[in-house]
Amino acid sequence: MQHEEYWITLAEILGPRSPWLKPILERFGTPEQLFEAQEQTLREALPDMGQGMLRAILSRRGADAAKRIFLWCHRNAVRLLCYDSAEYPECLRALDEPPAVLYCKGSLPELATTATVGVVGSRRLDAYGQGVAYKLSFELAAAGAVIVSGMADGIDGTATAAALSAGGQAIAVLGCGIDVCYPRHHKKLMSEVEQCGAVLTEYPPGTPPNGYHFPIRNRLISALSDAVLVVEAPENSGALITARYAILQGRILYTVPGDITNALCAGSNKLLQLGARPALCAEDVLSVLRSRYADALCEDSFREALQYSTLSEKALDAYGVRAAGESVKRGRAAKRAEKKESAEKTAKAEVSAPEVSPRESAREPDLSALTPRQRDLFALLPDTSFTVDVLVQGGVPVAEAISTLTVLEIYGLLASKPGGFYVKNLI
Repeated sequence: MQHEEYWITLAEILGPRSPWLKPILERFGTPEQLFEAQEQTLREALPDMGQGMLRAILSRRGADAAKRIFLWCHRNAVRLLCYDSAEYPECLRALDEPPAVLYCKGSLPELATTATVGVVGSRRLDAYGQGVAYKLSFELAAAGAVIVSGMADGIDGTATAAALSAGGQAIAVLGCGIDVCYPRHHKKLMSEVEQCGAVLTEYPPGTPPNGYHFPIRNRLISALSDAVLVVEAPENSGALITARYAILQGRILYTVPGDITNALCAGSNKLLQLGARPALCAEDVLSVLRSRYADALCEDSFREALQYSTLSEKALDAYGVRAAGESVKRGRAAKRAEKKESAEKTAKAEVSAPEVSPRESAREPDLSALTPRQRDLFALLPDTSFTVDVLVQGGVPVAEAISTLTVLEIYGLLASKPGGFYVKNLI
């Protein structure tokens, strides 16, 4: 096996956001040494590891798939950035649960000497949010900052298109395989990012854009960014997960103030209450970045960009990015379907819910920020310490299980412990 194949095999066994990668490397140094170890050595070195994962390591589960992935990447000009690769971003190595392998198209900028700004927000944006996202991202990119996003519909796609229109660079972090364009109409946008930056993902080729991939992906957006800018986000938006990651990772968090009567701004306005810095213009963000990247930022280009940063429909059409009206129309349809599903589940729960005493009711955690699916999975978790296996053994896909625990931890419902264990934060 090639060195990279060992890394892919390990990544396939561990899955995304695994707490085991760093302990494994501390004890064995390389994936080769891990897979060559005898069972007794593994058990002694990793006493808290579950039986299923130990068996997967001993059998090198996923090795055949790793060989196919390795060959596919080389045939399709996809670069493999393994954890020990010189090109692997140092800011991601610093994470407690970094990716074992990154799949990359394009060229990453020199992150140690380049300012990076994560721009995130709602998929269901309005004209105000889209215009502000474009203006600020255009001006930041013109000044020399790299725009980092998830390349999704809405704020992300708008910010990426703005960076490219300004002649700047962008990094798009996907929640799917490197060969999957999501959304599909961003094919042109994705192609341009590959030419003027990099498209990254920790998911192997062929991985579909399942919803539970994105909360895991969001930690990489914030980690790659010196500052994170939330433009417009309703309550429960995935952008707020990125914002919480930014706080946990010590990144500077900015938020664009929004209309207090507009539900699309409820989440981002709440971040201001919680201490995020207000971003009234690109200068607010640049004023902090200059202290570290004075030589990399161009003041002349920034001042010139102020004349050309107003959003035009033509600027979005060039990259297949939808205008705000179309995004809102599609978003409303999805929201109506979600509300209907939530109402049906609530009605069923009210019919079958047993009576509880006021004392018991007061101890119930606040699950209002969760989706119906996340609430269902939270109900499966025991009050004693547990690992992700408690959901996986119940038939929940590994990526969804890890994503759910990530969201629950960020919302303060769980606390992670050494060895990949979790406990509920009981009220």
